[in-house]
Order: sequence, then C-alpha cells, then structure tokens
Amino acid sequence: MAEKKRKKMIGSLQPNVDTMLEWNDLTAEDFAPATQGEKESFIPQRASISYWRDAWRRLRRNKVAMVALGVLVLLVLFAFVGPLIVPYGYEQFNQGAENLYPWHYSLEDQARLDEATGATGGTMEERVAAAIEQARAEAEAEGKKFTRADEAMIRAQVRSSGGTGAGAGSQEALAQAKRELGIHYQPFGYSIAELQRIEAGEKVFPHVFGTDNNGRDILARTMYATRVSMIIGVAAAAIVLVIGSLYGSVSGYCGGRVDAIMQRIVDVIYSLPEVLVILLLSAVIGPHITAFITDHPGALADFLRTVGPNLAAMFVCFAILYWVGMSRIIRGQVLTIKQQEYVTAARALGASGARIIRRHLLPNCIGQIVVTACLQIPSAIFLESFMSYLGVGVTQPLASLGSMCRDALAGLQTYPYRLIIPAVIICIMILSFNLFGDGLRDALDPRLKK
Repeated sequence: MAEKKRKKMIGSLQPNVDTMLEWNDLTAEDFAPATQGEKESFIPQRASISYWRDAWRRLRRNKVAMVALGVLVLLVLFAFVGPLIVPYGYEQFNQGAENLYPWHYSLEDQARLDEATGATGGTMEERVAAAIEQARAEAEAEGKKFTRADEAMIRAQVRSSGGTGAGAGSQEALAQAKRELGIHYQPFGYSIAELQRIEAGEKVFPHVFGTDNNGRDILARTMYATRVSMIIGVAAAAIVLVIGSLYGSVSGYCGGRVDAIMQRIVDVIYSLPEVLVILLLSAVIGPHITAFITDHPGALADFLRTVGPNLAAMFVCFAILYWVGMSRIIRGQVLTIKQQEYVTAARALGASGARIIRRHLLPNCIGQIVVTACLQIPSAIFLESFMSYLGVGVTQPLASLGSMCRDALAGLQTYPYRLIIPAVIICIMILSFNLFGDGLRDALDPRLKK
C-alpha cells in the first residue's frame, strides 16, 4: 500500500515535512549561477523618464486636449502671422470699399472688372434697376416667385459690389475678366509670391470677411483683435502666476496668525466686483495717463496712447483681484508639502524661509501653478471681451473681439456675419483653452500616473 502523504491541517504551525524532504533531491545544476539573459529577463529594465516627459506622454494620449492645442496653434498663427500676409491694416480706411460683403472688391477693382466685362454703364440706380429687372425676368422664366426680399437682396449685392451684379455681364465673361486681371477666389487667400505681385499692382487681394462702414477690412481687424485678446489673456495669467504663487506660498509656509491675517485679506478681495473696480480705475487713472502721454513723448507714451486707460485699468484689476484663486490653491499645497521630511531637513540645516519656498515648496507645486495659470487665460479673455463690448475696453481704432461685436450690432440684420465672425472666434478660443487646461491638469496630476 502506497505511503500516504501527511496533509497539513489548516491553522497548524507545523512545517510541511514532505516538502522539506524533497530538498535532498536537488542537484548541483540547481545551484548554478544565473545567466545574463536570465538576469535581464527577471527584472525588466525600463528607461527612466522625467516628470515633464511623462506628463507630455500622457497629454499626447488625450485626443481632446491635443485637438484643442492644435486649434490654439492655428489661432496664434492667425493672430500673429496673418497680419503679415494680409495687405490691409486694422485702422486702414479703404475709400470706395465701404460695407462690402465677404469676398468682394472695392469700387476701383469693380471698375476694372466692368471695363473688362463690358458692364452696362450709367448711374448706380440704373444698374440696380437693370439687375432687378433681369432677376425678375429669370425668376418668371423658371416659374419662381420674385419677392420683395429677393429684390432687397439683389439691391444690396449690386450696391456692395460697386454695380457689378446680376445683369452686369455674363458669368463666363466675369470669370474670364477675373482670370485676366489676376483676381482669384481662394479659400485661404494668396501665397507669398502672389502677395508680392499684388503689391506690384498685378493682383488684387479680396476682402475675405468684407469691410465695415468705414471701409476697414474685417479680416485684418479680426486678426488684430484675436492678437489683443491673446496678449491680454497671457499677460493676466503671468500676473496671476507671480502674485498668487508668492502670496499663497508665504501664507501656507508661515501659518498661524500670519496665515489667518493673509486669508482674511483674500476674503475681502473676493468680495470686490471686478467690473466696478475696472470702471473706477479707468475714471481715476484716465486723466493721469492722458497727462503722461502729453508731457512725456516717447515709446511708452505711444504704447499707452494705443492701449488707452481702460486696458491699463484692466491690468491693474488683474494685479489686484485675479490672483486670489491661485493663492488659495498654492496655500493648500504648501500646507501639505511643508510637513515632508526634506523640508524639515532643510529647516534643520539652517535654510531660510525664502530659500525653502524657492527651492523646495514652489517647485513641487509647479503642476498646480501651470494648470491654474492656463485656466486663468480664458477668464481674462472673456472679461476683456465683455468690457470692450460695453465700450470700456480697447480704445479706437485698436480692435478687440468684444468691440467688433459691439460695432456689429448697428447692422445686425443687414450684415450678420460681422457679429458671427468675432463671436465664433471668442467661443473657439475660450473652449480650446478650457479643454487644453483640463487635459494639462490630468497630465500633471501624479495620482493619474500609470
């Protein structure tokens, strides 16, 4: 009868003797040193990466954040590179090109087209009447009803195009004349070589977004307005970053009575309305800025003249009010970090409080600082656009997305695209910054590290 193996009882402290007896069957090969391949496969070696490289790796996996980053890059190119391509300035008045629809030309360009296509002469009213009659005849031939709305639309098109509308020549003759004159419709404008020929008088750059009632190109003003909004948002984020991080780190590190007093100051600042503060500052510092511009001519005076007292008051408001949110976030982080062993060791070695904050506390809060500053940009852009919409933002002729929306209200029913274009850019810009900020927050959070 085969020998039965003794089973170990559950909860027994007696060792398993059968397993220990098998140790006598081990050979010398079982004690041979491991080969190099076995050592490498036992503990796989992985390349060490830094905190920022790991954050960038996780950010790239966030498709929404990367799409938002791509949109922001396009907006930056639109705002800072676009004005170098478009041959119009944001304050340039183009006489004879008032109230043009998108992809239309000025009166001088239309005169060239009229001459090339053999357009009907006469006064503007005669051209309008001829265009309406031809459109009515075409509608009756097709069995369609020619309404007063159609008549108003044709009247506006003929007037905005300088008289070259329906009845001013066949479409084939018009297209042939545009080809001969070097006028082309392209969805994204012209190349650099074509722009050089435009400057030499060989080609004409169309008003892609049309013009306003003063003949100013809306595309150029939109580019400059986007640049103004981005600069204000980044500048506000920089102000918030410097003041909020320093204030919050000092409050959290000192603690006790100092922390209590500093946080009561933050509570008072939280209660101040932003719009009221900007309006009061504009009224107070406006005369002083005007006097400085008059008494001290130079580069700074030119800059203040361009910016105006309202934007200067807005930057002062950012420095007074906008940093409180970041200061509380940094204070909470510092209250946790200052209990760590390396902070205690630095304090025991005689490091000053300023050195501990600069070398140990703030570097370990860099993730929260970057994310908070990034999320502060859309808030500042919205505030600037809102104040410019109310008329207390940028000073004319400087353009802003909010001021463009305000100017578009006068012709909302006739020229709705003047309001739609800047409003859509504001929405896209704020949405992109928010989505990218959320993705950046997830990438910099060490708790989400995989």
